[in-house]
Amino acid sequence: MIISVTNQKGGVAKTTTAINLSAGLALEGYKVLLIDTDPQANVTRVCIHPEIEVPLEKSLYNVIVNLAHLSSVIRKTNFPNLQIVPGHIRLSSIDLELAQAFDNRNERLKRALEKVKDQFDYIIIDTPPSLGVLTINAFAASDKLLVPVSTGFFALTGLVQLQETINMIRQTQLNPELDILGVLCTFSDYTNVSRDVEKQLRQHFGDQVFKTTIPRNIKLEEAHSNHTNIFGYAPSSAGASAYKALVKEVLSR
Repeated sequence: MIISVTNQKGGVAKTTTAINLSAGLALEGYKVLLIDTDPQANVTRVCIHPEIEVPLEKSLYNVIVNLAHLSSVIRKTNFPNLQIVPGHIRLSSIDLELAQAFDNRNERLKRALEKVKDQFDYIIIDTPPSLGVLTINAFAASDKLLVPVSTGFFALTGLVQLQETINMIRQTQLNPELDILGVLCTFSDYTNVSRDVEKQLRQHFGDQVFKTTIPRNIKLEEAHSNHTNIFGYAPSSAGASAYKALVKEVLSR
């Protein structure tokens, strides 16, 4: 199954969720490929030490722009069963570089994945917090979308646009079966705002909202700065417990 972790609003723990969902699935024994399509390349910085600069030709950029074989850029991580396709800052210029492409530029990732997807049980795609060629490529290639939503005051910003994007992907036949696997409440705490936003989300999306919520937990940030996931850094923390529960819900769906 190919799952894009996406929200067109930033600061919702999208990358944190992509990393820890991937690691949690790998911990359960599944073979997982994590793809970093975000030009900020934060997934890459966490999974590959930042002192080791990823060459442009060994990143997703080379696959999308130069049509390199995806297997040529897949790298192992220090976590069993988890491999990564690194991102690169040059991905930020993709829209311009592919403006004159003669093929269907929105399906380049989908076509690249066709050649390797049978090698993995799950492929998780971390998407940019914007609507562009990279996000559309991710949506076209995905079976499902997982949408993290911060339970803060501006939480619902962007969700209407996200739904419009999903409808556009379906209607243009890029991916007629695309659907939301689940909506994930993140940065949950005991404030009235957090409770109110979670209530609104559950009223609007119903059973699509995961029962699991991801709490504010400093260990999640510390794991990133230590270039690992929450299970490798603080397996007994509240953040690890929450993402472990999320993995079980994803598997059940």
